[in-house]
Amino acid sequence: MSDFLNRILAFFFPPRCLLCGRPAPVDADFLCADCAARPAERVYRYFALRVGRERYTLECRAPMRYREPFRTTLWRFKFHGETSLAAPLAGQMARILDEAQAYDCIVPVPISAERLRARGYDQSLLLAEALADKTGLPCRSLLRKVRDNRTQHRLTAKERAENVRGAYACEDAAGLRVLLVDDIVTTGATARECAVQLYRTGAASVQCVCCALVEHDSTQ
Repeated sequence: MSDFLNRILAFFFPPRCLLCGRPAPVDADFLCADCAARPAERVYRYFALRVGRERYTLECRAPMRYREPFRTTLWRFKFHGETSLAAPLAGQMARILDEAQAYDCIVPVPISAERLRARGYDQSLLLAEALADKTGLPCRSLLRKVRDNRTQHRLTAKERAENVRGAYACEDAAGLRVLLVDDIVTTGATARECAVQLYRTGAASVQCVCCALVEHDSTQ
């Protein structure tokens, strides 16, 4: 594509910062100068798990809260085919991780075969693969979706937990320190169910990182 055409496209469709959404010159991580200079935000939520007689705490962390304008960015990535956002989103996730040596592998939260056919891509797998490239950790698809449950975004916290119960299965995770990757954590129902399955097959530890966290139980 010629430089002239690139300038025309940039005039009518100026690049927008991944985080603040403002039209501005951006770097390789899709960040404007202000956002690139700002220290990474860390948002945390903790969820209690019970697996048999054992009790665990699942830590979920994210570089952003799930609110505008970042919410629109995530919807473009998740529902509108802008898969080129996977790498810069993973870059933001990598900024808030501890040492990569704290984990043995990255495991994406899978979508069902039906949803994969409809959407054409698995957004969490794209994020996990991009994060693996940035951290040097292997990406392993240990989880699989065994039941195509209803979409979650209009369900209450209790309905979400019931909706995902038994929807995932896991291969042998014996002794692995797992970094679970999802796009958005709302009530934590999906992340909790995946963590339970990982622990049931022997995982030594499970932590979760996502692009954005909803800081309260919401159906949005």
